[in-house]
Amino acid sequence: GKSTAALSLLGMVRPPGRLVGGRVMFEGRDLFGLAAEEARRIRGRDIGLIVQNPRMALSPLHTVGEQIVNVYRAHNRATAEEARRHAIAMLKLVGINDPGRRVHAYPHEISGGMAQRVLIAIALSSKPKLLVADEPTSGLDVTIQAQFLDAMWTATRETGSAVLLVTQDLGVIANYCDRVVVMHEGAVVEEKSARDFFRAPEHPYSRAIVALQSERRPVAPASAARAEEPVLEVRGLVKRFPIRGSTKTVHAVDDVSLSIGPGETLGLVGESGSGKTTVGRCLLRLIEPEAGEILFRGQPIQSLSPAALRPYRSKLQIVFQDPQDQLNPRWRVRDVLAEPLDLHGALARPERDARIAELLDLVGVPIALSEARPRALSAGLQQRLSIARALATDPALIVLDEPTSALAPAARAGVVRLLRDLQARLGLSYLFISHDLNTVRYLCHRIAVMYLGQVVEIGTSQEVFARPRHPYTRALLAAHLTPDPTRRRVDRVATERLEGEIPSPIDLPTGCYLAGRCPAERGPRCRDERQRLLADAGGRLARCWRATGGELDAAAPHDFALIGEEA
Repeated sequence: GKSTAALSLLGMVRPPGRLVGGRVMFEGRDLFGLAAEEARRIRGRDIGLIVQNPRMALSPLHTVGEQIVNVYRAHNRATAEEARRHAIAMLKLVGINDPGRRVHAYPHEISGGMAQRVLIAIALSSKPKLLVADEPTSGLDVTIQAQFLDAMWTATRETGSAVLLVTQDLGVIANYCDRVVVMHEGAVVEEKSARDFFRAPEHPYSRAIVALQSERRPVAPASAARAEEPVLEVRGLVKRFPIRGSTKTVHAVDDVSLSIGPGETLGLVGESGSGKTTVGRCLLRLIEPEAGEILFRGQPIQSLSPAALRPYRSKLQIVFQDPQDQLNPRWRVRDVLAEPLDLHGALARPERDARIAELLDLVGVPIALSEARPRALSAGLQQRLSIARALATDPALIVLDEPTSALAPAARAGVVRLLRDLQARLGLSYLFISHDLNTVRYLCHRIAVMYLGQVVEIGTSQEVFARPRHPYTRALLAAHLTPDPTRRRVDRVATERLEGEIPSPIDLPTGCYLAGRCPAERGPRCRDERQRLLADAGGRLARCWRATGGELDAAAPHDFALIGEEA
Protein backbone atom coordinates (compact mmCIF):
# COMPACT_ATOMS: atom_id res chain seq x y z
CA GLY A 1 0.00 0.00 0.00
CA LYS A 2 2.97 2.38 -0.20
CA SER A 3 2.19 4.01 -3.55
CA THR A 4 -1.54 4.12 -2.83
CA ALA A 5 -0.91 5.91 0.46
CA ALA A 6 1.56 8.38 -1.06
CA LEU A 7 -0.70 9.34 -3.98
CA SER A 8 -3.70 9.59 -1.66
CA LEU A 9 -1.92 12.35 0.24
CA LEU A 10 -2.24 14.42 -2.92
CA GLY A 11 -5.87 13.40 -3.47
CA MET A 12 -4.82 11.13 -6.32
CA VAL A 13 -6.23 7.59 -6.23
CA ARG A 14 -6.05 5.11 -9.07
CA PRO A 15 -9.50 3.89 -10.20
CA PRO A 16 -11.49 2.08 -8.99
CA GLY A 17 -10.10 3.25 -5.65
CA ARG A 18 -11.63 6.24 -3.86
CA LEU A 19 -10.94 8.25 -0.73
CA VAL A 20 -13.47 7.42 1.98
CA GLY A 21 -12.01 9.03 5.11
CA GLY A 22 -9.10 10.55 6.96
CA ARG A 23 -7.30 13.88 6.89
CA VAL A 24 -4.08 15.14 5.33
CA MET A 25 -2.75 18.13 7.25
CA PHE A 26 -0.32 20.31 5.31
CA GLU A 27 0.91 23.41 7.15
CA GLY A 28 -2.13 23.26 9.40
CA ARG A 29 -4.71 22.87 6.62
CA ASP A 30 -6.63 19.74 5.66
CA LEU A 31 -5.93 19.20 1.96
CA PHE A 32 -9.14 17.17 1.58
CA GLY A 33 -11.21 20.13 2.74
CA LEU A 34 -9.86 22.59 0.16
CA ALA A 35 -11.60 23.73 -2.99
CA ALA A 36 -10.34 22.01 -6.15
CA GLU A 37 -8.55 25.10 -7.52
CA GLU A 38 -6.77 25.84 -4.24
CA ALA A 39 -5.73 22.18 -3.88
CA ARG A 40 -4.36 22.26 -7.45
CA ARG A 41 -2.19 25.29 -6.68
CA ILE A 42 -0.76 23.60 -3.59
CA ARG A 43 -0.09 20.34 -5.44
CA GLY A 44 1.94 22.01 -8.17
CA ARG A 45 3.62 24.73 -6.15
CA ASP A 46 4.05 23.50 -2.57
CA ILE A 47 3.97 19.74 -3.18
CA GLY A 48 5.94 18.15 -6.03
CA LEU A 49 5.57 14.62 -7.38
CA ILE A 50 8.02 12.24 -9.07
CA VAL A 51 6.45 9.04 -10.39
CA GLN A 52 7.98 5.65 -11.14
CA ASN A 53 7.80 5.66 -14.95
CA PRO A 54 9.14 8.87 -16.52
CA ARG A 55 8.22 7.76 -20.03
CA MET A 56 4.57 7.67 -19.01
CA ALA A 57 4.75 10.97 -17.13
CA LEU A 58 6.45 13.09 -19.82
CA SER A 59 4.63 14.23 -22.94
CA PRO A 60 6.27 12.80 -26.08
CA LEU A 61 5.04 15.82 -28.09
CA HIS A 62 6.87 18.53 -26.13
CA THR A 63 10.52 19.17 -25.35
CA VAL A 64 11.64 18.71 -21.78
CA GLY A 65 12.24 22.44 -21.57
CA GLU A 66 8.66 23.19 -22.61
CA GLN A 67 7.36 20.83 -19.94
CA ILE A 68 9.41 22.46 -17.18
CA VAL A 69 8.33 25.90 -18.42
CA ASN A 70 4.65 24.95 -18.52
CA VAL A 71 4.62 23.69 -14.93
CA TYR A 72 6.69 26.61 -13.67
CA ARG A 73 4.50 29.28 -15.32
CA ALA A 74 1.34 27.60 -14.06
CA HIS A 75 2.40 28.45 -10.50
CA ASN A 76 4.73 31.45 -10.85
CA ARG A 77 4.61 34.80 -12.60
CA ALA A 78 7.34 34.73 -15.24
CA THR A 79 7.85 35.69 -18.87
CA ALA A 80 8.56 32.99 -21.41
CA GLU A 81 12.25 33.94 -21.49
CA GLU A 82 12.52 33.97 -17.69
CA ALA A 83 10.87 30.56 -17.53
CA ARG A 84 13.22 29.19 -20.22
CA ARG A 85 16.27 30.38 -18.27
CA HIS A 86 14.78 28.83 -15.14
CA ALA A 87 14.31 25.51 -16.97
CA ILE A 88 17.98 25.49 -17.99
CA ALA A 89 18.98 26.29 -14.40
CA MET A 90 16.84 23.42 -13.09
CA LEU A 91 18.39 20.94 -15.54
CA LYS A 92 21.82 22.08 -14.37
CA LEU A 93 20.73 21.73 -10.75
CA VAL A 94 19.81 18.06 -11.22
CA GLY A 95 23.14 17.28 -12.87
CA ILE A 96 22.27 17.11 -16.59
CA ASN A 97 25.27 17.98 -18.75
CA ASP A 98 24.91 20.70 -21.39
CA PRO A 99 21.48 21.88 -20.16
CA GLY A 100 21.27 24.58 -22.83
CA ARG A 101 21.14 21.83 -25.46
CA ARG A 102 19.15 19.27 -23.48
CA VAL A 103 16.34 21.76 -22.86
CA HIS A 104 15.41 21.35 -26.54
CA ALA A 105 15.40 17.52 -26.43
CA TYR A 106 12.27 15.39 -26.58
CA PRO A 107 11.82 12.61 -23.99
CA HIS A 108 12.65 9.87 -26.53
CA GLU A 109 16.00 11.56 -27.19
CA ILE A 110 17.25 11.17 -23.62
CA SER A 111 18.01 8.16 -21.43
CA GLY A 112 15.79 6.80 -18.68
CA GLY A 113 18.11 8.25 -16.05
CA MET A 114 17.94 11.68 -17.68
CA ALA A 115 14.15 11.43 -17.94
CA GLN A 116 13.97 10.81 -14.20
CA ARG A 117 16.12 13.87 -13.62
CA VAL A 118 13.77 15.91 -15.78
CA LEU A 119 10.94 14.84 -13.48
CA ILE A 120 12.98 16.08 -10.51
CA ALA A 121 13.52 19.38 -12.31
CA ILE A 122 9.78 19.73 -12.97
CA ALA A 123 8.85 18.78 -9.43
CA LEU A 124 11.38 21.18 -7.88
CA SER A 125 10.86 24.05 -10.33
CA SER A 126 8.64 25.97 -7.90
CA LYS A 127 10.72 25.07 -4.84
CA PRO A 128 8.08 22.87 -3.18
CA LYS A 129 8.03 22.36 0.54
CA LEU A 130 7.37 18.63 0.08
CA LEU A 131 8.53 16.28 -2.66
CA VAL A 132 6.75 12.90 -3.05
CA ALA A 133 8.96 10.42 -4.94
CA ASP A 134 7.16 7.15 -5.75
CA GLU A 135 9.67 4.35 -6.53
CA PRO A 136 11.74 6.80 -8.61
CA THR A 137 14.71 4.45 -9.12
CA SER A 138 13.12 1.02 -9.61
CA GLY A 139 13.96 0.87 -13.33
CA LEU A 140 17.47 2.34 -13.14
CA ASP A 141 20.89 0.72 -13.12
CA VAL A 142 22.93 0.95 -9.93
CA THR A 143 25.19 3.72 -11.31
CA ILE A 144 22.33 5.78 -12.75
CA GLN A 145 20.31 5.20 -9.56
CA ALA A 146 23.11 6.63 -7.44
CA GLN A 147 23.48 9.64 -9.75
CA PHE A 148 19.72 10.27 -9.63
CA LEU A 149 19.52 10.03 -5.84
CA ASP A 150 22.61 12.21 -5.42
CA ALA A 151 20.99 14.83 -7.66
CA MET A 152 17.71 14.66 -5.71
CA TRP A 153 19.56 14.86 -2.39
CA THR A 154 21.52 17.94 -3.48
CA ALA A 155 18.58 19.67 -5.16
CA THR A 156 16.18 19.22 -2.25
CA ARG A 157 18.72 20.60 0.19
CA GLU A 158 19.38 23.60 -2.01
CA THR A 159 15.64 24.25 -2.34
CA GLY A 160 14.81 23.36 1.30
CA SER A 161 12.31 20.65 0.35
CA ALA A 162 11.27 17.70 2.51
CA VAL A 163 11.03 14.32 0.77
CA LEU A 164 8.65 11.37 1.10
CA LEU A 165 10.50 8.58 -0.69
CA VAL A 166 8.50 5.45 -1.52
CA THR A 167 10.81 2.47 -2.07
CA GLN A 168 11.40 -1.18 -1.25
CA ASP A 169 15.18 -0.88 -1.67
CA LEU A 170 16.88 -1.07 1.74
CA GLY A 171 20.11 0.34 0.29
CA VAL A 172 18.29 3.50 -0.80
CA ILE A 173 16.65 3.84 2.63
CA ALA A 174 19.90 3.38 4.53
CA ASN A 175 21.86 5.87 2.40
CA TYR A 176 19.35 8.66 1.83
CA CYS A 177 16.56 8.54 4.46
CA ASP A 178 16.41 10.02 7.96
CA ARG A 179 13.30 8.15 9.12
CA VAL A 180 11.55 4.95 8.02
CA VAL A 181 7.81 4.15 7.98
CA VAL A 182 7.10 0.47 7.32
CA MET A 183 3.81 -0.58 5.71
CA HIS A 184 2.42 -4.10 5.70
CA GLU A 185 -0.95 -5.19 4.34
CA GLY A 186 -2.15 -1.61 4.03
CA ALA A 187 -1.21 -0.44 7.52
CA VAL A 188 1.74 1.35 9.11
CA VAL A 189 3.38 -1.21 11.40
CA GLU A 190 6.56 0.62 12.45
CA GLU A 191 8.17 4.06 12.40
CA LYS A 192 11.76 4.75 13.45
CA SER A 193 14.89 6.66 12.59
CA ALA A 194 16.81 4.93 9.82
CA ARG A 195 19.67 3.99 12.13
CA ASP A 196 17.34 2.53 14.78
CA PHE A 197 15.36 0.65 12.14
CA PHE A 198 18.40 -1.20 10.81
CA ARG A 199 19.87 -1.72 14.27
CA ALA A 200 16.74 -3.01 16.02
CA PRO A 201 13.61 -3.51 13.89
CA GLU A 202 10.65 -4.40 16.11
CA HIS A 203 7.72 -5.59 13.99
CA PRO A 204 8.01 -9.19 12.65
CA TYR A 205 7.62 -7.93 9.07
CA SER A 206 10.39 -5.35 9.60
CA ARG A 207 12.68 -7.99 11.09
CA ALA A 208 12.01 -10.29 8.14
CA ILE A 209 12.91 -7.55 5.63
CA VAL A 210 16.17 -6.63 7.35
CA ALA A 211 17.05 -10.31 7.75
CA LEU A 212 16.90 -10.76 3.97
CA GLN A 213 20.08 -8.71 3.72
CA SER A 214 22.01 -10.33 6.56
CA GLU A 215 21.38 -13.85 5.24
CA ARG A 216 23.00 -13.13 1.90
CA ARG A 217 26.44 -14.67 2.19
CA PRO A 218 28.74 -15.09 -0.82
CA VAL A 219 29.15 -18.54 -2.32
CA ALA A 220 32.47 -20.33 -2.04
CA PRO A 221 34.69 -20.34 -5.13
CA ALA A 222 33.84 -23.18 -7.53
CA SER A 223 37.43 -24.34 -7.85
CA ALA A 224 36.47 -27.86 -8.92
CA ALA A 225 34.37 -26.48 -11.75
CA ARG A 226 37.28 -24.52 -13.14
CA ALA A 227 39.43 -27.65 -13.35
CA GLU A 228 36.94 -29.48 -15.60
CA GLU A 229 36.01 -28.85 -19.21
CA PRO A 230 33.68 -25.85 -19.46
CA VAL A 231 30.01 -26.52 -20.03
CA LEU A 232 29.94 -23.48 -22.29
CA GLU A 233 32.76 -21.43 -23.77
CA VAL A 234 32.62 -18.41 -26.06
CA ARG A 235 35.56 -16.84 -27.89
CA GLY A 236 35.63 -13.52 -29.69
CA LEU A 237 31.86 -13.03 -29.81
CA VAL A 238 30.73 -10.08 -31.97
CA LYS A 239 27.22 -8.77 -32.60
CA ARG A 240 26.14 -5.57 -34.36
CA PHE A 241 22.66 -4.33 -35.19
CA PRO A 242 22.08 -2.37 -38.42
CA ILE A 243 20.37 1.01 -38.21
CA ARG A 244 17.47 1.32 -40.62
CA GLY A 245 18.15 3.86 -43.35
CA SER A 246 21.82 4.19 -42.42
CA THR A 247 25.12 2.50 -43.19
CA LYS A 248 26.07 2.66 -39.51
CA THR A 249 25.52 -0.07 -36.93
CA VAL A 250 25.08 -0.38 -33.18
CA HIS A 251 28.07 -2.21 -31.68
CA ALA A 252 26.22 -4.35 -29.12
CA VAL A 253 28.87 -7.01 -28.40
CA ASP A 254 32.56 -6.59 -29.17
CA ASP A 255 35.12 -9.40 -28.77
CA VAL A 256 33.56 -11.13 -25.75
CA SER A 257 35.27 -14.26 -24.45
CA LEU A 258 34.20 -16.18 -21.35
CA SER A 259 33.56 -19.68 -20.03
CA ILE A 260 31.25 -21.35 -17.50
CA GLY A 261 32.25 -24.53 -15.69
CA PRO A 262 30.10 -27.39 -14.36
CA GLY A 263 28.06 -26.32 -11.32
CA GLU A 264 29.34 -22.74 -11.63
CA THR A 265 27.49 -19.43 -11.72
CA LEU A 266 29.06 -16.67 -13.80
CA GLY A 267 27.62 -13.23 -13.09
CA LEU A 268 27.42 -10.79 -16.02
CA VAL A 269 27.05 -7.22 -14.77
CA GLY A 270 27.04 -3.75 -16.27
CA GLU A 271 24.75 -0.85 -17.07
CA SER A 272 21.76 -0.99 -19.40
CA GLY A 273 22.98 -1.04 -22.98
CA SER A 274 26.29 -2.68 -22.09
CA GLY A 275 25.39 -5.82 -24.08
CA LYS A 276 24.63 -8.28 -21.26
CA THR A 277 21.32 -9.56 -22.60
CA THR A 278 22.65 -9.68 -26.17
CA VAL A 279 25.51 -11.92 -25.01
CA GLY A 280 23.08 -14.26 -23.24
CA ARG A 281 20.84 -14.58 -26.27
CA CYS A 282 23.76 -15.05 -28.65
CA LEU A 283 25.08 -17.93 -26.53
CA LEU A 284 21.76 -19.74 -27.03
CA ARG A 285 21.51 -18.54 -30.64
CA LEU A 286 18.20 -16.85 -30.00
CA ILE A 287 19.89 -14.12 -32.01
CA GLU A 288 22.73 -14.95 -34.38
CA PRO A 289 26.24 -13.59 -33.68
CA GLU A 290 28.31 -12.12 -36.49
CA ALA A 291 31.57 -13.67 -35.39
CA GLY A 292 33.09 -15.82 -32.69
CA GLU A 293 33.00 -19.39 -31.45
CA ILE A 294 30.39 -20.93 -29.13
CA LEU A 295 31.33 -24.33 -27.71
CA PHE A 296 29.03 -26.55 -25.67
CA ARG A 297 31.06 -29.21 -23.88
CA GLY A 298 33.79 -28.72 -26.44
CA GLN A 299 31.52 -28.96 -29.50
CA PRO A 300 31.16 -25.83 -31.69
CA ILE A 301 27.49 -24.91 -32.13
CA GLN A 302 27.70 -21.42 -33.65
CA SER A 303 27.32 -22.69 -37.24
CA LEU A 304 24.86 -25.55 -36.76
CA SER A 305 21.64 -25.54 -38.76
CA PRO A 306 18.38 -25.24 -36.78
CA ALA A 307 17.80 -28.98 -37.18
CA ALA A 308 21.32 -29.87 -36.04
CA LEU A 309 21.07 -27.41 -33.13
CA ARG A 310 17.81 -28.86 -31.84
CA PRO A 311 19.38 -31.61 -29.65
CA TYR A 312 21.39 -28.90 -27.87
CA ARG A 313 18.32 -26.74 -27.20
CA SER A 314 17.13 -28.96 -24.36
CA LYS A 315 20.49 -28.54 -22.59
CA LEU A 316 20.65 -24.75 -22.94
CA GLN A 317 17.70 -22.90 -21.41
CA ILE A 318 16.81 -19.33 -20.46
CA VAL A 319 14.69 -17.55 -17.83
CA PHE A 320 13.66 -14.01 -18.75
CA GLN A 321 13.33 -10.91 -16.59
CA ASP A 322 9.55 -10.80 -16.96
CA PRO A 323 7.92 -14.22 -16.56
CA GLN A 324 5.11 -13.05 -18.84
CA ASP A 325 7.61 -13.28 -21.71
CA GLN A 326 7.59 -17.07 -21.51
CA LEU A 327 4.26 -17.99 -19.91
CA ASN A 328 1.32 -18.30 -22.29
CA PRO A 329 -1.53 -16.49 -20.46
CA ARG A 330 -4.13 -18.83 -22.02
CA TRP A 331 -2.50 -22.01 -20.78
CA ARG A 332 -2.82 -23.64 -17.42
CA VAL A 333 0.29 -24.18 -15.31
CA ARG A 334 0.40 -27.86 -16.29
CA ASP A 335 0.25 -26.90 -20.01
CA VAL A 336 3.19 -24.52 -19.60
CA LEU A 337 5.31 -27.39 -18.25
CA ALA A 338 3.96 -29.98 -20.66
CA GLU A 339 5.11 -28.07 -23.76
CA PRO A 340 8.90 -28.52 -23.36
CA LEU A 341 8.35 -32.14 -22.30
CA ASP A 342 6.41 -32.82 -25.50
CA LEU A 343 8.92 -30.95 -27.68
CA HIS A 344 12.00 -32.76 -26.39
CA GLY A 345 10.66 -36.14 -25.34
CA ALA A 346 7.96 -38.74 -25.82
CA LEU A 347 6.60 -39.38 -22.34
CA ALA A 348 3.38 -41.27 -21.82
CA ARG A 349 0.60 -39.34 -20.08
CA PRO A 350 1.20 -40.83 -16.58
CA GLU A 351 4.95 -40.20 -16.85
CA ARG A 352 4.39 -36.65 -18.05
CA ASP A 353 1.98 -35.92 -15.19
CA ALA A 354 4.48 -37.32 -12.71
CA ARG A 355 7.24 -35.15 -14.19
CA ILE A 356 5.04 -32.03 -13.98
CA ALA A 357 4.31 -32.77 -10.32
CA GLU A 358 8.04 -33.32 -9.71
CA LEU A 359 8.94 -29.98 -11.34
CA LEU A 360 6.34 -28.06 -9.34
CA ASP A 361 7.61 -29.63 -6.13
CA LEU A 362 11.19 -28.86 -7.13
CA VAL A 363 10.53 -25.11 -7.41
CA GLY A 364 8.06 -24.85 -4.53
CA VAL A 365 4.85 -24.23 -6.50
CA PRO A 366 1.86 -25.99 -4.88
CA ILE A 367 0.52 -28.85 -7.01
CA ALA A 368 -2.97 -27.45 -6.41
CA LEU A 369 -2.07 -24.58 -8.77
CA SER A 370 -1.44 -26.90 -11.72
CA GLU A 371 -4.91 -26.13 -13.12
CA ALA A 372 -4.55 -22.34 -12.62
CA ARG A 373 -3.46 -19.87 -15.26
CA PRO A 374 -0.34 -17.72 -14.78
CA ARG A 375 -2.33 -14.58 -13.91
CA ALA A 376 -3.59 -16.33 -10.77
CA LEU A 377 0.00 -16.65 -9.49
CA SER A 378 2.00 -13.99 -7.68
CA ALA A 379 5.07 -12.54 -9.44
CA GLY A 380 7.33 -14.76 -7.34
CA LEU A 381 5.38 -17.90 -8.18
CA GLN A 382 5.31 -16.93 -11.86
CA GLN A 383 9.10 -16.72 -11.86
CA ARG A 384 9.33 -20.07 -10.08
CA LEU A 385 7.11 -21.52 -12.81
CA SER A 386 9.46 -20.04 -15.43
CA ILE A 387 12.38 -21.77 -13.71
CA ALA A 388 10.44 -25.05 -13.63
CA ARG A 389 9.81 -24.72 -17.36
CA ALA A 390 13.54 -24.25 -17.96
CA LEU A 391 14.30 -27.30 -15.80
CA ALA A 392 11.82 -29.56 -17.62
CA THR A 393 14.40 -30.81 -20.14
CA ASP A 394 17.24 -31.46 -17.65
CA PRO A 395 19.48 -28.62 -18.91
CA ALA A 396 23.18 -28.29 -18.23
CA LEU A 397 23.15 -24.47 -18.40
CA ILE A 398 20.47 -21.86 -17.73
CA VAL A 399 20.82 -18.21 -18.76
CA LEU A 400 19.10 -16.13 -16.07
CA ASP A 401 18.38 -12.71 -17.55
CA GLU A 402 17.54 -10.33 -14.66
CA PRO A 403 15.23 -12.97 -13.12
CA THR A 404 14.75 -11.15 -9.80
CA SER A 405 14.72 -7.45 -10.72
CA ALA A 406 10.91 -7.16 -10.93
CA LEU A 407 10.27 -8.96 -7.62
CA ALA A 408 9.61 -7.62 -4.14
CA PRO A 409 12.41 -8.26 -1.59
CA ALA A 410 10.87 -11.37 0.00
CA ALA A 411 10.05 -12.96 -3.36
CA ARG A 412 13.50 -12.01 -4.70
CA ALA A 413 15.24 -13.66 -1.76
CA GLY A 414 13.09 -16.77 -2.17
CA VAL A 415 13.95 -17.13 -5.86
CA VAL A 416 17.67 -16.66 -5.19
CA ARG A 417 17.61 -19.29 -2.44
CA LEU A 418 15.80 -21.59 -4.86
CA LEU A 419 18.46 -21.09 -7.53
CA ARG A 420 21.26 -21.93 -5.10
CA ASP A 421 19.41 -24.99 -3.86
CA LEU A 422 18.72 -26.24 -7.40
CA GLN A 423 22.35 -25.77 -8.37
CA ALA A 424 23.52 -27.78 -5.37
CA ARG A 425 21.00 -30.58 -6.00
CA LEU A 426 21.19 -30.81 -9.79
CA GLY A 427 24.71 -29.58 -10.59
CA LEU A 428 23.40 -26.80 -12.86
CA SER A 429 25.52 -24.07 -14.40
CA TYR A 430 24.16 -20.51 -14.60
CA LEU A 431 24.92 -17.36 -16.52
CA PHE A 432 23.35 -14.80 -14.19
CA ILE A 433 22.72 -11.43 -15.86
CA SER A 434 21.93 -8.68 -13.38
CA HIS A 435 22.65 -5.18 -12.11
CA ASP A 436 21.70 -6.14 -8.53
CA LEU A 437 25.15 -6.41 -6.96
CA ASN A 438 23.78 -7.78 -3.66
CA THR A 439 22.29 -10.76 -5.48
CA VAL A 440 25.33 -11.17 -7.73
CA ARG A 441 27.63 -11.39 -4.73
CA TYR A 442 25.36 -13.91 -3.02
CA LEU A 443 24.81 -16.18 -6.03
CA CYS A 444 27.84 -15.98 -8.34
CA HIS A 445 31.19 -17.76 -8.14
CA ARG A 446 32.82 -15.53 -10.75
CA ILE A 447 31.90 -12.16 -12.26
CA ALA A 448 32.40 -10.68 -15.72
CA VAL A 449 31.92 -6.91 -15.95
CA MET A 450 30.74 -5.37 -19.23
CA TYR A 451 31.03 -1.82 -20.52
CA LEU A 452 29.88 -0.77 -23.99
CA GLY A 453 29.78 -4.30 -25.39
CA GLN A 454 33.17 -5.36 -24.00
CA VAL A 455 34.09 -7.48 -21.00
CA VAL A 456 36.44 -5.23 -19.04
CA GLU A 457 37.18 -7.50 -16.07
CA ILE A 458 36.75 -11.12 -14.95
CA GLY A 459 37.47 -12.51 -11.50
CA THR A 460 36.04 -14.48 -8.64
CA SER A 461 33.26 -12.81 -6.70
CA GLN A 462 35.59 -12.28 -3.75
CA GLU A 463 38.32 -10.78 -5.96
CA VAL A 464 36.03 -8.39 -7.82
CA PHE A 465 34.25 -7.10 -4.73
CA ALA A 466 37.34 -6.91 -2.51
CA ARG A 467 39.85 -5.57 -5.03
CA PRO A 468 38.46 -4.57 -8.43
CA ARG A 469 41.04 -3.93 -11.12
CA HIS A 470 39.34 -1.95 -13.89
CA PRO A 471 38.34 1.70 -13.22
CA TYR A 472 34.81 1.01 -14.46
CA THR A 473 34.40 -1.89 -12.02
CA ARG A 474 35.54 0.39 -9.21
CA ALA A 475 32.95 2.96 -10.26
CA LEU A 476 30.23 0.31 -10.42
CA LEU A 477 30.99 -0.84 -6.88
CA ALA A 478 31.26 2.73 -5.60
CA ALA A 479 27.69 3.36 -6.78
CA HIS A 480 26.39 0.28 -4.94
CA LEU A 481 24.19 1.22 -1.98
CA THR A 482 24.93 -0.95 1.05
CA PRO A 483 22.00 -1.22 3.53
CA ASP A 484 24.10 0.26 6.34
CA PRO A 485 23.10 3.74 7.61
CA THR A 486 26.43 4.13 9.41
CA ARG A 487 28.20 4.26 6.01
CA ARG A 488 25.88 6.50 4.01
CA ARG A 489 26.88 7.49 0.50
CA VAL A 490 25.88 11.10 1.18
CA ASP A 491 28.37 11.29 4.05
CA ARG A 492 31.32 10.25 1.87
CA VAL A 493 33.23 12.21 -0.73
CA ALA A 494 34.55 10.29 -3.76
CA THR A 495 38.10 11.39 -4.42
CA GLU A 496 37.99 10.30 -8.07
CA ARG A 497 35.11 10.25 -10.55
CA LEU A 498 34.39 9.06 -14.06
CA GLU A 499 33.55 12.29 -15.85
CA GLY A 500 31.31 12.95 -18.84
CA GLU A 501 28.88 10.72 -20.72
CA ILE A 502 28.97 7.15 -21.98
CA PRO A 503 30.00 7.22 -25.67
CA SER A 504 27.47 6.26 -28.28
CA PRO A 505 27.61 2.55 -29.27
CA ILE A 506 27.31 3.75 -32.87
CA ASP A 507 30.46 5.90 -32.97
CA LEU A 508 32.87 4.33 -30.51
CA PRO A 509 36.28 5.73 -29.50
CA THR A 510 39.33 4.30 -31.23
CA GLY A 511 41.14 3.42 -28.00
CA CYS A 512 39.80 2.53 -24.58
CA TYR A 513 36.05 3.05 -24.53
CA LEU A 514 36.29 4.47 -20.99
CA ALA A 515 39.19 6.86 -21.64
CA GLY A 516 37.07 10.00 -22.01
CA ARG A 517 35.54 9.49 -18.53
CA CYS A 518 38.33 7.79 -16.64
CA PRO A 519 40.39 9.43 -13.85
CA ALA A 520 43.16 6.90 -14.54
CA GLU A 521 43.52 7.92 -18.21
CA ARG A 522 47.13 8.57 -19.17
CA GLY A 523 47.71 9.97 -22.65
CA PRO A 524 47.71 8.43 -26.13
CA ARG A 525 48.07 4.84 -24.98
CA CYS A 526 44.63 5.09 -23.32
CA ARG A 527 42.95 7.30 -25.92
CA ASP A 528 44.29 5.70 -29.11
CA GLU A 529 45.36 2.13 -28.34
CA ARG A 530 42.66 -0.55 -28.45
CA GLN A 531 42.65 -2.33 -25.10
CA ARG A 532 42.72 -6.12 -24.82
CA LEU A 533 41.50 -8.36 -22.02
CA LEU A 534 44.80 -9.49 -20.48
CA ALA A 535 45.94 -11.12 -17.25
CA ASP A 536 47.96 -9.31 -14.62
CA ALA A 537 50.77 -10.90 -12.60
CA GLY A 538 48.24 -12.69 -10.39
CA GLY A 539 46.15 -14.03 -13.28
CA ARG A 540 43.32 -11.48 -12.97
CA LEU A 541 41.82 -10.41 -16.33
CA ALA A 542 41.23 -6.72 -17.10
CA ARG A 543 40.92 -4.61 -20.24
CA CYS A 544 43.25 -1.84 -19.05
CA TRP A 545 47.01 -1.65 -19.50
CA ARG A 546 47.45 0.29 -16.26
CA ALA A 547 45.42 -2.25 -14.27
CA THR A 548 47.24 -5.29 -15.66
CA GLY A 549 50.54 -3.49 -15.15
CA GLY A 550 49.83 -3.12 -11.43
CA GLU A 551 49.58 0.68 -11.44
CA LEU A 552 46.02 0.88 -10.08
CA ASP A 553 46.23 -1.66 -7.24
CA ALA A 554 46.54 1.00 -4.56
CA ALA A 555 43.22 2.66 -5.40
CA ALA A 556 40.30 1.71 -3.19
CA PRO A 557 36.89 0.93 -4.73
CA HIS A 558 35.09 3.59 -2.68
CA ASP A 559 37.34 6.28 -4.16
CA PHE A 560 35.55 6.01 -7.49
CA ALA A 561 32.09 7.24 -8.52
CA LEU A 562 30.25 7.67 -11.80
CA ILE A 563 28.85 10.98 -12.90
CA GLY A 564 27.29 11.77 -16.24
CA GLU A 565 24.74 9.88 -18.29
CA GLU A 566 24.25 7.70 -21.32
CA ALA A 567 24.72 9.45 -24.64
